[in-house]
Amino acid sequence: MRKKIHKKYFIALIVLLGAAAAGIIYFLVRSNNKLDITFYQVGSEKIDESFRIVQLSDLHMHEFGKDNEILIKKIMDLKPDIIAVTGDMNVRGTADTSVVMQLCDELLKIAPVYYAYGNHEFEDINVRSSEIGENLINLGVNVLNDTYMEIEVNGNEIIAAGISEAPEHFEKYAAEFYEEFQEAEGFKILLVHYPEYFDSYMADCTADLTLCGHAHGGVIRIPGIGGLYTKDQGLFPELTEGAHNNDFGTWIISRGLGDTGISLRINNNPELVVIDVTRAF
Repeated sequence: MRKKIHKKYFIALIVLLGAAAAGIIYFLVRSNNKLDITFYQVGSEKIDESFRIVQLSDLHMHEFGKDNEILIKKIMDLKPDIIAVTGDMNVRGTADTSVVMQLCDELLKIAPVYYAYGNHEFEDINVRSSEIGENLINLGVNVLNDTYMEIEVNGNEIIAAGISEAPEHFEKYAAEFYEEFQEAEGFKILLVHYPEYFDSYMADCTADLTLCGHAHGGVIRIPGIGGLYTKDQGLFPELTEGAHNNDFGTWIISRGLGDTGISLRINNNPELVVIDVTRAF
């Protein structure tokens, strides 16, 4: 009799543990597919007519609906004038980048796309000879690989730039271009995957608006505290989301859209960032 009771308790425990695991998996899957849209407004005397930017970052080949139809529809409804991509849309070491290409192909039907590499693209291109960069350019994406270009948005003269490297490679690859960009005149937008630049080379960056990703919101967000951990910033990192300012302009850090491997995001839904740039008086 005692063995039967023990067996029942054991089965009950297994059922409870299974139910708990299923609940956690459901919670994570639901959280990882619920898109937050965060709006910011940036004012500048350099702007005559307002324009809207939608920023995407850190997709890591994730899909919101079949062929990312949910994500594309949300971006279309936001009616951006330009779309900024701040890297890690692929997964390094994965040869199939069709998710990225299909998405960018659809985005180009909505607005011009400007793209700076993250560490996943940078590593694949420079270590594995990936053609992702070349394929993006062939699609019509404006790849900002340690370069800047003058563009016109709603009659405004804009200087758009992108940095592809981690901070430890800045001097080798990006320093010369960055010095020229610093001296350029006009409303300047800088795409740089790593927010850690904010506390290093670019603490005095003259860009009016800098867009970043990489930190994934700190993965687990604790109410009243913020992100728990990032590889580059350690425990309780400061630069994981939101708007930050220096003497020249605003930095906005996206929590990103996906993760690599098993996603452990908690209290940290995927995020689309929307920036309305307006005339400041």
